[in-house]
Amino acid sequence: MSTKIDLEHKFSKGVASVWKMYSDRAFFERKYKDSGYSNIEVLDYQSSAKGFSITVRYDAGSDAPLPDFAKKFIGERISVTQTDSWDAASKTGKISTEIKGAPVKVTAEMKLEGDAKSAVNRMKWTLSCGIPLVGGKLEALLGEDVKVKSARDQTVSAKILADY
Repeated sequence: MSTKIDLEHKFSKGVASVWKMYSDRAFFERKYKDSGYSNIEVLDYQSSAKGFSITVRYDAGSDAPLPDFAKKFIGERISVTQTDSWDAASKTGKISTEIKGAPVKVTAEMKLEGDAKSAVNRMKWTLSCGIPLVGGKLEALLGEDVKVKSARDQTVSAKILADY
């Protein structure tokens, strides 16, 4: 069982500018800081003409109201390790997110599209939880959390994009 969510981040600058931002390690550090996360640490960063990959660990609070049953699986504060990897030629990417101690899997497939004046990152999120009976409820709660965090990410990224 899994939950699927389609989201978009729209930008008022072209693909080349968004790509330059997305492939910059400093962007991720600033984005997570400006999003209010703490204990931000870049664990790995690799970049070449073919693409790039970055793995960042950070602590965040839940943006979805958690019922008591969910708190024992997820917790009020979560430690997240997220890897973003992109292919330069196709402008496609993947996000893989691990929430420490939580029995969930959160991934996204991404596609950056647009032209010289505007760009959009189309994301197809998949959330899955293997716990019988409560897994679907946890997926729904995480889905709401992903939507809120994605909207914040869009706002913060659009502000940072002004520097690229």
